[in-house]
Amino acid sequence: MAHEAGNGFIHLRVKSAYSLLEGAIKAGKVGQLAAGQGMPAVGVADRANLFGALEFSQAARDAGVQPIIACALPVLEIGGRMSQRWAKTPTVVLIAQNETGWLNLCALSSAAYLGSMALAEPGVPWSLVEQHAEGLILLSGGPDGPVDCLFAGGKTAEARAALDAMKAAFGDRFYVELQRHGLDAEKAAEPGLVRWAYDSDVPLVATNDVHYAEARQAKSHDA
Repeated sequence: MAHEAGNGFIHLRVKSAYSLLEGAIKAGKVGQLAAGQGMPAVGVADRANLFGALEFSQAARDAGVQPIIACALPVLEIGGRMSQRWAKTPTVVLIAQNETGWLNLCALSSAAYLGSMALAEPGVPWSLVEQHAEGLILLSGGPDGPVDCLFAGGKTAEARAALDAMKAAFGDRFYVELQRHGLDAEKAAEPGLVRWAYDSDVPLVATNDVHYAEARQAKSHDA
C-alpha cells in the first residue's frame, strides 16, 4: 500500500483478506494504513463480496479516513476472459456513490453467487450490471478486467466495443483504469485504453491492485 506522501494519490481498490487467495490485509487495518500514509480516503474492493465493508468503514472513520465502498465484481458476457490467473472471470470495479449505489452493489454481489451456482466461479451477466447501475461508479477493471486482455491480444475492435457498452451504461460515472506494475500485459493494453479514452472523452484513473500492506509480504503470502 506504500505511496509517495503528499502526492494526492488515493487507493481505490485495495483487496482485503476477504478476497480469498488474493488479499492479505485485515479489513479493519486498511484505514489505519491509509492514515499513516497521509491519504484522506481509501477504497476496498474485494472480489465478488462485501463481507468486510462494515468492518472497514467503521475502522477507517475511527482513523479519520473516508471509506470508499467498492467491489471487484466478476462480469460475464462483455469483453474477453482472463486465461492466466487462478480466477478466469474478469472483474470490473464498482464504487458506491450513495445509498442507492450501496443497495445495488449488495444486489450484484449476492447475484454473483446465487445466480451462478452452476458455474465454476461467481459472476453476473453484464445485462444485470446495466440494470443496477444507478448510484455506482464503474472502473474498467485494469489487467484483470474484460477489456485489457483484448487490447493486449490485438482484439482492438472487441475491446473498444466493450468500452462503448460501459460508457453507454454509466455515462460520466465511467473511468478507464490504467495500472503500471511493470507487467507486459499492462504495457500492451495501455495505448489502446488511452486512445479510446481520448477519442470518447472519458477520464482516465490510475489505480494499483493492492494485495498487501508492504511489498515484502507478497513472497510469504504467495508461497
